[in-house]
Amino acid sequence: MGLLTTSLSQITANFVDLEKYSGKWYIVAAIPTEVDQHWNYMTETYTLKKNGNISIYTTYVKENKPDSKKTPKEKHIRSKGFPIKGTNNFQWKVQFFWPFKVKYLIEEVLDDYSYTVVGHPDKKYLYFMSREKTMNEELYQTLVKRYKDHGYDMSQMIKIPQ
Repeated sequence: MGLLTTSLSQITANFVDLEKYSGKWYIVAAIPTEVDQHWNYMTETYTLKKNGNISIYTTYVKENKPDSKKTPKEKHIRSKGFPIKGTNNFQWKVQFFWPFKVKYLIEEVLDDYSYTVVGHPDKKYLYFMSREKTMNEELYQTLVKRYKDHGYDMSQMIKIPQ
């Protein structure tokens, strides 16, 4: 049975293995936040710490204003992830700067950890992330339909140049 014909419950891991989740992810599409709405070439690298928390290293290139002659430069930010106990590691709090934490919801992760979908319990943002720089268009369209059906405003979804 192929990936795209399998039901959601069959393709999504039942537990997020933080060691397998660790590593580099390319953000291939997003309903962005106000902070990252003009970022391209986005990656996130997750590193599991001994205490069970996650170190997150995000790289991006911010779009220039149309009249700018500056060459865009890669920038980065560091943040921390705190998986919430009792959620099978699907729910986290992420801290970009102290003392504020935002909700982070792993909506799904394929059992081989080749792609993941990260969202927010209130449907405020959504990220399609892949271990590769691109995502198969058929898979992308399947995810768009799935998350529209889950209540996300997919008209806000943009593909992120890699």
